Amino acid sequence: MSLQFHKQKSMRLFVYFLLLLAVLRPAMKAEAQSAWQKEWETTLAAAEREGEISIAGPPGDSFREAITGFTKQYPKIKVELLGGSGGDKVARILRERQANVYGWDLYISGPTSALAAFKPVGALDPLKPALILPEVKNDKEWIGGFDAGWADLEKKIFYAFGGTLAGDNIYVNRDLVSANEIKSARDLLDPKWTGKIIIQDPRVEGKGLTDILVMSLAYGDELIGKLLRDQKLTVTHDRRQLVEWLVRGRYPIAIGLNEYVLVHFQKQGAGKNIAAVEDPKTIIYWASGSSGIGLFNRAPHPNAARIYINWLLSRSGQLDWVKTQTNSRRVDVPPAEPNSAMKPGRSYRNVQAEDMGPQRRRIQQMASELLQ
Repeated sequence: MSLQFHKQKSMRLFVYFLLLLAVLRPAMKAEAQSAWQKEWETTLAAAEREGEISIAGPPGDSFREAITGFTKQYPKIKVELLGGSGGDKVARILRERQANVYGWDLYISGPTSALAAFKPVGALDPLKPALILPEVKNDKEWIGGFDAGWADLEKKIFYAFGGTLAGDNIYVNRDLVSANEIKSARDLLDPKWTGKIIIQDPRVEGKGLTDILVMSLAYGDELIGKLLRDQKLTVTHDRRQLVEWLVRGRYPIAIGLNEYVLVHFQKQGAGKNIAAVEDPKTIIYWASGSSGIGLFNRAPHPNAARIYINWLLSRSGQLDWVKTQTNSRRVDVPPAEPNSAMKPGRSYRNVQAEDMGPQRRRIQQMASELLQ
């Protein structure tokens, strides 16, 4: 046979293959689609039989409001919520687990404290097997891609779905501080601000530590050392007190302010005079705040937990979550705080991720040594 004949035969076979692929592709796509839909329906039916889900989450009414969308969409699944401070929740859950009491399905909080408490004792299950809905795993739906949200080193047990620029680490009372007086952390070292700065305690996990860490990454430890040692900072553990004293002018400058607490004041007509200092050197960092999720092993309602995880990471769930005044990392969800929103297409670093642990501990140690 001639070479030309073999070429023609090969071409006909290639054309037949393309035609066959064109015929089968819709069926293959439909089969893949039906696979996840079937898994979803099976899981939902099992979740409704369980009838409830137990979540340990952030304190405050805003989080309770953010789960109303879930209860409306899935009325057969009752939500039990454990609020309160992070330390109290962690201590209670660890005590219960040591007594072989496994009462909680999910933990929603910042990743730092959650990973420090629960990872060493193996209390968290991998999250990826719980993800069913294609939209929650779609890279195009998340700033930086889906995997940018993993907070643990192994990228499997704790996921940060919220994201706010961590550059907003200095807040001022504009009735007392003009826009030109403080433009960056360097300006905090001016002697005129000595004794006039309140900070959430950076010696423990929280917003105060995160904000000091960001300043250190941007300007170095020497600046942080002078700030902590020389400026006679007033240290508080009370988030509300920090905001209240800033709003009322007792202190003109605050570090470690939680925006959702400020929003509570603003809803009551106070705090309109409070503004964040925008520093271009710190806008490459982001923090998830309380917007991270982990799945406990031995969860009492595993199917309801899977339904909630998928709902929370969906567009519908994130639209409800931003009601807590926290920005979502989803690109299709408008930010609650546009001024502190991350931009699609840019690279950021999560200062609450596990790989930042050594730096966080170093700042904690420095604060413990220098603060009076």
